[in-house]
Amino acid sequence: MLKVLFYLTLSALSLGQFAAIGRTGESNFYIFDIFVLAFAVHGLIYFLSVKKSFKLPKTSYLFLLFTLSATISLVLALPNFEGVEIAVGTLYLIRWISYLLSSLVVFNMVDKKILTWEMFENVVIYSGLFLAVVGFIQILVLPDFTKLDPSLGWDPHKNRLASTFFDPNFVGAYFVICLTILLDKLFSKKDFKPAFFLVILVALFLTFSRSGWGMFGVVILVYGIFKSRSLLLVSLFVAFLAYFAVPRIQTRISGLTDPSDSASFRLVSWKNTWEIVEDYPLFGVGFNTFRYVQKDYGFLDVDTFLTHSGAGSDSSLLFVLATTGIFGLVFYLSGLVFPAISAFSKKKGEWLVVISLVLGFLLESQFINSLFYPQIMFVFLTTLFLVSNV
Repeated sequence: MLKVLFYLTLSALSLGQFAAIGRTGESNFYIFDIFVLAFAVHGLIYFLSVKKSFKLPKTSYLFLLFTLSATISLVLALPNFEGVEIAVGTLYLIRWISYLLSSLVVFNMVDKKILTWEMFENVVIYSGLFLAVVGFIQILVLPDFTKLDPSLGWDPHKNRLASTFFDPNFVGAYFVICLTILLDKLFSKKDFKPAFFLVILVALFLTFSRSGWGMFGVVILVYGIFKSRSLLLVSLFVAFLAYFAVPRIQTRISGLTDPSDSASFRLVSWKNTWEIVEDYPLFGVGFNTFRYVQKDYGFLDVDTFLTHSGAGSDSSLLFVLATTGIFGLVFYLSGLVFPAISAFSKKKGEWLVVISLVLGFLLESQFINSLFYPQIMFVFLTTLFLVSNV
């Protein structure tokens, strides 16, 4: 039953925005959140009542301390908010706890031989293939997101693969996770499927996500240094060829210096978030009350208050700092860095998966709040716990 629930949970996560079941005010409700919570609770009860054991990998302690910091920050912020705002912040905290707990349940499933690392990585790869295929269809059927109702809060992407996530940057990051797992299969000679790699790579390219491309560049650099220098040469050649052959790539790269480009809006987001951090450095404004605080500061107006990005910052680490303070940031950042250090020192199993993904996300998550995106949270946290505990 637990294994079936695991597969159903990842399948529901792959549905992305098609799993939405309603919206109340500023909060969206998704089927996959229900599955994750059910999987986490059922798994915890199963291991405690049947197996009489629920192990915690060492790397999870730092995330548990972050959870404590997030809870304290929300409690301290209660006098500053009204009932609905407190309820929304509490729901975000419950969501984070359920995703953290679900990753720990998967860890215990592998520990008890109910699941294997190979089974986990295969289902992640197949979810990436599903997202890629749906993305190809989306480009043909809905290439222009400006045709969607503006009240839905989606960014006006044009001719970019966004798949079920409805966001090319987040799905791009998910594709990089899948490609990293496939790269590790290639170099460890474990059932590498070139066709799968090619399909997901093309999908990543069609997102035209600079943050996704940059993250994949970090992954290639890590594997090139530790596994194959020829990979670096081939990748550089392909990148230069694509740059000169596809004009839109040149447009995306040159857009970094264009004031009207989306990159400039990220600078505004960082500046706004830092202004909030300066006023609440120790414990933050409360996890996650960020949308309401941005409104109070005048950073969100009637048109932008209900957008999907309104609840976060364009930097995951700045988001953590603003909502949980310096204590939360130290615990969270340590939770990312220590597994990479541990993997590097042991050099066992899929150690390069952890190192490349941690370094990749440390770069990529400074441009979008990817580390708190549900699908990425589940897969990335689970990967950290499984691999770094080898």
